[in-house]
Amino acid sequence: MLESFGITATELLGSGGESQVYALGSEQILRIYKRGMLSTYVERRHAFYTDLQCYSPPFEIPQIVKTGRIDGQIYTIERRMRGQDFARVLPKLTPAERQRALTSYLDVAEQIGTIYFPNDPFGELLVPENPLQRATWPGYLWDRMQQSLSESRTDLEHDVPGFAHILDGMHTQLQQLNGFNERCLVHGDYFPGNVFIDSDLTICGVGDFSYAAIVGDPRMDLAGAIVYLEVLDAYQPGDTEFLLQLLTKRHGTEILKIVELYRLYYSLYFSVCKHSDPRTYAWCVGNLRAAA
Repeated sequence: MLESFGITATELLGSGGESQVYALGSEQILRIYKRGMLSTYVERRHAFYTDLQCYSPPFEIPQIVKTGRIDGQIYTIERRMRGQDFARVLPKLTPAERQRALTSYLDVAEQIGTIYFPNDPFGELLVPENPLQRATWPGYLWDRMQQSLSESRTDLEHDVPGFAHILDGMHTQLQQLNGFNERCLVHGDYFPGNVFIDSDLTICGVGDFSYAAIVGDPRMDLAGAIVYLEVLDAYQPGDTEFLLQLLTKRHGTEILKIVELYRLYYSLYFSVCKHSDPRTYAWCVGNLRAAA
């Protein structure tokens, strides 16, 4: 694949669960999807990015120029987003710069939630086959957790004392969201590795909308922006305190309960990764044990 485009492994910009990304000159990138990736997913993602441009988001999003296949493996050529990977910039910042950048990071998480899909059901946007969608928000969350637990329940019952009690508590908490009807864009995987920061320490772009992208509660990305930091090497405990204080000033103390609710939800959602991503699994288990 690299030879076909005249580049080498030294052009690698990043790698994730779905693909590897390489620099293709200064203006474009080559995204090589892992073998087995469904072409319908890549097509759906392309259409989603095109549709999202119509909302004129106040941040840059990926633009796919071309989609193709070589030896059965799917690739896309995309316009290279400006700025740098925030996860790589974050550890280099001074304390004052860090707070400035984290403030912008939270600002953009809020901006994502200003994009509305009022006529869509709650649930998955980019899953190409049988997306999980429900008429109510708590109905979607509960059924999505059950999907993850169909793979991870045995592991969690072994690793988290009192797991059944935690699950009962989650069910009770979700019922408090009955009647919630804001149908907003939720990135679902909003963390420094998926956003770009410019030289002014302003978050200028959001990438990698994926299977996690849904129609739902915009507060999910606010929670994710805070709790996902804890898995990064660059994380500092003061980051959580700073962002929670900032969030409380904007939304009041009730938002803290929402953050913790979605912390537990994400801990269940990502709990399928015990063997593929032990670090994230340990984070999930730690959150669930703390809840117990």
